[in-house]
Amino acid sequence: MKKGSFVSLVLVLIMLVGGFVPLTEKVASATNVSNKQWLQLPSGVKYYGEVANGKPHGRGTLTWSENKKYSGDFVNGKRSGTGTYTNTYVDFDSSRLHEIIYTGSWKNDKMNGEGTQTEKVKENDFDQTVTLNEIKKGTFKDNVFVSGYDVAHGLYDPDFNFIYKDQKKYLEIMHGNKNLIYNWKSGDLMGVTYKRNAVIYDYGAIPYENNEIAEKQRRVTLMHLRTFTKEVTPYLNQFEYLSKLIPLE
Repeated sequence: MKKGSFVSLVLVLIMLVGGFVPLTEKVASATNVSNKQWLQLPSGVKYYGEVANGKPHGRGTLTWSENKKYSGDFVNGKRSGTGTYTNTYVDFDSSRLHEIIYTGSWKNDKMNGEGTQTEKVKENDFDQTVTLNEIKKGTFKDNVFVSGYDVAHGLYDPDFNFIYKDQKKYLEIMHGNKNLIYNWKSGDLMGVTYKRNAVIYDYGAIPYENNEIAEKQRRVTLMHLRTFTKEVTPYLNQFEYLSKLIPLE
């Protein structure tokens, strides 16, 4: 065997055993990875990421300003797939600072599918006191929250508002964020509205001292709601869990 043929055979064996990639394959991989570009879009919007036909396509980041951006998937120039959107702005009507973060599914440039959105509202002053912290976890359609959990924590009394909704049920509770199952059974929740199909149950913890008929109805409603304890327990547990994610700080 000639010396040159022997060397070639050794190189081939090294590549097969050691897992090395031939030079031609390395060049192809490098070409695919380097398909990231800067784009200047209308209205001063900037994009950096994967591009196809002059449009964002693949993974990338869209930046409107220092406080507003999206990082995630694009299809033909539109946010589609999964990604995270962040936006911080001042509401000039209330002069309050809003911090919004959404992570989840997108389609046709809008929030569509499963996702989680948080919104923190602060006083636009030196201390930046948090007045409201809210989380929505579930399904969005064309930027609108349509089903799942909506928990808000604010400087109110009571300080929590809990909502669960889907196509058949709507549950809303106003109370603190501890011992919800116990308070459901005891009737101590400050306010409850539960819509189950076409039937609506509504009651509050404060008795009607001067209205016997209204008080009787309140107690009957509470009795009915207790029969749904097993059904609503998963919702109550999730309320307590989500409430811990939105402190007023």
